[in-house]
Amino acid sequence: MGNKRIKKKRQKKQMQKPDFFIPKKCFPRRAVSPELPSPESCLPLEKREEVDEKIAETNRLLLDLALDDNRSIQETFQRAFDGLIGLEVEIINPLNETISGVVMRAAYDFILLSREDYKIIVPYEQIESVKSSGYYSEQLPKANLKNIDPHLRRKLTFQFGKVVASSPELIQLFFKIPLAVYLLLFVDQTIKVRVGAVLFEGVLVNLNKESIVLKLANDTRIISIRNIGHILISK
Repeated sequence: MGNKRIKKKRQKKQMQKPDFFIPKKCFPRRAVSPELPSPESCLPLEKREEVDEKIAETNRLLLDLALDDNRSIQETFQRAFDGLIGLEVEIINPLNETISGVVMRAAYDFILLSREDYKIIVPYEQIESVKSSGYYSEQLPKANLKNIDPHLRRKLTFQFGKVVASSPELIQLFFKIPLAVYLLLFVDQTIKVRVGAVLFEGVLVNLNKESIVLKLANDTRIISIRNIGHILISK
């Protein structure tokens, strides 16, 4: 009886062995191999984490842009592009063309992009979709009224409407500037205006809230703001 118990204990002990009954001293020695992962980026770790967070935030903004149907098109694009300032994006227009640049300003009814030699104005109505490329540029300093000139502070306090209405930058800061007002900055300058598949180049000589007037080489053309695909302005 005692021999049976001893035999069962030996069998149980052998079954619990994880090495399939091979003595550990007979195991081949495991070769040491490097376990270095491929680098995801050439950026330092802190900078990489910062960029990853910005990209995640951008993706959330673009998702909001795609899903929210309760706001107007102006409000939707304003909210989305406000979070993309300084980020390079790709915009697909109704002609399935790609317009890319760094987001510089999310205005009332248009987005202002920046390229190396020129700026691009794209009305929100001409945007079919937006995709971020994940590349950030140096951002412009944000507008700050804390340290403004005392005279300007007084004028803003007592003549707010008059002062803001006379400055496109202040209109943008307080109310988001509309395209018809922003283009006043470029009167008497040469600009390029895309209408459908045609690109007109001429001097902006006049405009109102509904149309602009371009003086071409041998003609003068009135273009409805609703028909503008995008505008190119040299820096």
